[in-house]
Amino acid sequence: MGHTTRSIGLSLSLVTSLAFGCGGDGASGDGSAVVVGGSPAASGPAGTSTPAAASGTATEDPASAGTPTDNGAAGAASEASAAGSGAAVPAAGSDGSTGGGEMTATPIAELPTPGPFPEVSDFSQPGPYTSTTLVNVGPGSIYTVYLPQQDPPDGAGNPLVAWTSGGGTSHAFYTLLPHLASHGFVVITSNTIPGIGGEALLGEEIIAGIDWALAEHARAGGMLEGRLDTTKIASTGYSMGSLATFMIASDPRLTTTVHISGGNMVPERVQNLHAPAAFICGIPNPACTDLLSASCDIAGANCELDFEGADTQVFYATFESGHLGILTSPFMERINAMTTAWLRHYLMGDTTLAPMFFGDGCDYCSDPDWTVERKGFQ
Repeated sequence: MGHTTRSIGLSLSLVTSLAFGCGGDGASGDGSAVVVGGSPAASGPAGTSTPAAASGTATEDPASAGTPTDNGAAGAASEASAAGSGAAVPAAGSDGSTGGGEMTATPIAELPTPGPFPEVSDFSQPGPYTSTTLVNVGPGSIYTVYLPQQDPPDGAGNPLVAWTSGGGTSHAFYTLLPHLASHGFVVITSNTIPGIGGEALLGEEIIAGIDWALAEHARAGGMLEGRLDTTKIASTGYSMGSLATFMIASDPRLTTTVHISGGNMVPERVQNLHAPAAFICGIPNPACTDLLSASCDIAGANCELDFEGADTQVFYATFESGHLGILTSPFMERINAMTTAWLRHYLMGDTTLAPMFFGDGCDYCSDPDWTVERKGFQ
């Protein structure tokens, strides 16, 4: 199946006023702390920070380890807001009985493990850490970092997640970023407001942000000194930000990528994927041209084509709404939950979460809020 080309003409000012009537790179409104160009301490951020505790710790339970549509044109138009699935408890396992009455035991090394971070039972809720923010840092002072105020568990490092926003929006619109920080991830994002056709530059900014974060981890006195797990890195993005993530998806440092409502406009770019990827998109409809529609996602048709064209492992989940799902309840919370669980599985070594995504009876496969397709997984 070939990609189809269609043009979407949208007025930024009109869509902005219709959809939300706000903008700018302000606080996310989630009560997280803000530090300007400083680094947070274990007991609380330094300088100008004002932390607010995330809602309580939970206990976790999940299980093992053509040219397409101009959907990024959420690029010309602001994709701003209008305004989860928890993990399933795995079965305790078989008793291993054999016909001869002998018992076999699963080796300890093969048993699912939640990894070193505190267990969580509901990924749609804030995690056990307090989110804090470093603003105007990194190359050119154009980056913001969302991170846990508290240190990671002994012997562990915080995984690094790069984020790129959708067209016409600031990172401040996305509750996902402080949400991920509350679950123990360090999230770096450029302050750039994406525009149409800017995915190549945005991709360069992703790489520059990752490079800077890793350098700060290694530098004595760095803002992230000794903080990161440098072997666990993901790139994520929405709409135009997803396209930017496709641009740099061949970077060998990436453990996984997450693409939210952002199907490629250059189909060959899906071949850049080298690691397991999650595609999270709204209702596909090749005729969809309305950014504000709740009945179809302007990126959905290209998400489908990317899934068909990918040569790597892909988990493709469709939610029942349109392109602004990530900014609109209840889809926002569901997307946040799925993304957090996916990243925890791949970046924090939580093998108890595998049944959420994999296997014949995966949890999301039977969740009525989602339609799931997968490829490349055993």
